[in-house]
Amino acid sequence: MRNLKTVYLFELSSLLKKKAYIVTTVIICVLILVVTTLPTLQSIMGGENTGEEGAFQEGTFGIYNESDEITLTHLGEKLPGVTLLPYESEEALKEAVLEEEVSSGYILKSSTDYVSVVNNVAMYSGGDYLMDSALRLVNEDLALQEGGHDVEAIRSIMSGITITQEEPIVLGKDVQNNYWVVYILIMLTFMMIMFYGNNVATYVAREKSDRTMEILITSSDSNSLIIGKVLASGTAGIIQALFMGVTLFAGYRLNYRNYDEEILDFLNMNVDPMLLLVYFIFAFTGYFLFLFVYASIGALMTKVEDVPSATTLVTMFVMAAYFIAMFSLGLSNESIILKIASYFPFTSFMVMFVRYAITSVSLFTVAISYGILILTAVFTAFASVKIYRFGTLNYGNTGSVVKLIKTALKDDNGR
Repeated sequence: MRNLKTVYLFELSSLLKKKAYIVTTVIICVLILVVTTLPTLQSIMGGENTGEEGAFQEGTFGIYNESDEITLTHLGEKLPGVTLLPYESEEALKEAVLEEEVSSGYILKSSTDYVSVVNNVAMYSGGDYLMDSALRLVNEDLALQEGGHDVEAIRSIMSGITITQEEPIVLGKDVQNNYWVVYILIMLTFMMIMFYGNNVATYVAREKSDRTMEILITSSDSNSLIIGKVLASGTAGIIQALFMGVTLFAGYRLNYRNYDEEILDFLNMNVDPMLLLVYFIFAFTGYFLFLFVYASIGALMTKVEDVPSATTLVTMFVMAAYFIAMFSLGLSNESIILKIASYFPFTSFMVMFVRYAITSVSLFTVAISYGILILTAVFTAFASVKIYRFGTLNYGNTGSVVKLIKTALKDDNGR
């Protein structure tokens, strides 16, 4: 393959110099820096948490008490860190909530019955949970007093009971330890294939549409052209991902002192290096496999606007791999779909990684799956070269993509 290096360097240089590529990379990196710097900005602006009890115990509760079974003093003892403001009527309480004088309002019907009054309902709210717990404690106290028991003595005994859980003995894979790492890597792989796959297909189709392909084919062989374009596009995606990773790491190192302990514990997870190795070899191979497929389909199209519809079937395979991987990530065992998809090359690039993360898969099984994947990738690369050569010599192609591919592979000019 003559001129492969020249084509690769030229195409890569063109992609890296594109304004859209530079602007997109800069915007993504800036957003990553903003997100990683939020704890520091919150600390500077005085928005940090005020206590170790967390957001569930921050704020002021407005109370309209219709019952004589409970007093605000007794209730307040069960809600440490929360200020209780009494109101004389339900209307006054509602007005206070609307005016944001209190974070939540509660109408106490009895010691066991209440109605919450809030302005806006968030996805996660700790106020009702706190009120439930506080009223349960109040009713326990009342029941103990009615039985003639010493409430303080019993509470002292109960608070002295401590349950300690040591580190569990994990015989298989610890999905909780790997969950978010696997989740992020799945998302990254999916986005890179979708973006750069459609990008290379559109790029090749545009060259054919404006007849640039005819000029290129006279100065270089078709093998070098398609392989160089695919490798260049794939490299541009990897470079962009590396920039994102470096920015994420830099943002973390600059701001980690202001992160909560929960976030630091999450970021300090011990990830199995073998898991990362399995991801990189499968994702890397699958990434370029799909780039070759997208590029070959682009070569068959005469018009750029036909690319989205022509690549629908390929996109469905990528999405199928994504959804199977995401669904299986929440499971603790292997489903039959997961097993089958981990061997099928157009889904195994993502699914085998997830299967390895959640279950004990032998290296022999991983090797078989990767063997099928790499053989398919090599075959796809050769087929793409033949399809690309057919596409450069044939304009006005009609029919379904599958039929065009069959014609290209059988065509004498493509041999």
